[in-house]
Amino acid sequence: MARTVVRGIEDVLIATQKRISYLFDNFDNISLSFSGGKDSTVLFHLINEEAKKRNRKFILYFQDQEAEYQGTIDFVEWCMSQPNVIPYWYQVPIFMTNAASSSQLFLWAWGENEKWVREKHPIAIHSIENKYPKRFHKFNLWVGQNLRKLEGKSVSIIGLRAEESPDRRFVLFGEDSEMFWLRRVNEPYKAYPIIDWLYTDIWKYLIDNNFKYNKVYDKMYMLGGNLRYFRVSNLVHEKAFRCLTDLQELEPNTYNKLEERLQGVHTAAMYGKENLIYSIKDLPNHFKTWKDYKDFLLDSIHPDLSKLFKYQWSRFGDTNDVGACKYMVKRILLCDWEGNITWNRDNERNYTKDQILYKNKLKREDEIIKKWTETL
Repeated sequence: MARTVVRGIEDVLIATQKRISYLFDNFDNISLSFSGGKDSTVLFHLINEEAKKRNRKFILYFQDQEAEYQGTIDFVEWCMSQPNVIPYWYQVPIFMTNAASSSQLFLWAWGENEKWVREKHPIAIHSIENKYPKRFHKFNLWVGQNLRKLEGKSVSIIGLRAEESPDRRFVLFGEDSEMFWLRRVNEPYKAYPIIDWLYTDIWKYLIDNNFKYNKVYDKMYMLGGNLRYFRVSNLVHEKAFRCLTDLQELEPNTYNKLEERLQGVHTAAMYGKENLIYSIKDLPNHFKTWKDYKDFLLDSIHPDLSKLFKYQWSRFGDTNDVGACKYMVKRILLCDWEGNITWNRDNERNYTKDQILYKNKLKREDEIIKKWTETL
């Protein structure tokens, strides 16, 4: 199987090796955002090989969200123990979205007086003296900003690929120069060295070189399914919670502990792949329109959550548009009150008005989130 050719010039592996070499030539501090998934694993091996050649170290950043596969943690532990790695393994209290439940919206990961899914690892960072953001995405930004405090120039390397989602393709097509993969707006710079890789390139690189990777993928493959869509991220957020349907077979011990830890895990495990509950393919028989279904769901969930959704969608008006209503239904079913799911309309994904509202961090929305935080 041949590798993908990037912009008609050279295959992606050669191009990426040159990109990694460029980063080591021009930056003093190299930081890789790591998830334990296949994409960041490829980057780990590429960067680690270059670091060995130059006798340099690099930062490996992993935000442990507690609700993780044990296989992911085992692999992270191995990566963090490599001699060229500076471990930034954070196991600090943070709020994680729980898409499996409309009543317990958060997992207070690593919170005090909580019964954790597993014990903290001795390599990891367990506490932070100064104040820090308690939400996942803001925490990632905070970690990146702290790279500025290091001596010399810093770059944050991220394993995004344009193939995975259309809203990532702006990186690939945003610039026409050879440096389209490097964002040089503010320090730390952000680099996307594998932005033009396909999933076939990912697996070819790992298998051809016999590199170590997360063995959860092997278990998923044995259960069947499409290799392209396997993912090993946090188990309960809005884009991955369907992994709970297979978790009992993949890691029964992890499933048992997670079920004790969070509401909604058992229901999501039973019905996560059922079209009638979490899917928007077919309108339930009891409703005449998608607007009726959407209104019913808004009346059925927690009043504060319903209020938040209604505010986010207020600029749509009382629309009957099928596409818009199906999008709203999907977000309600997945408890996606943060607006992380994009609107797929006529096979074309666009940012919706409510997502723009969320990205602008409107004050009223923050107030509602603060209320939930204080309640929990």
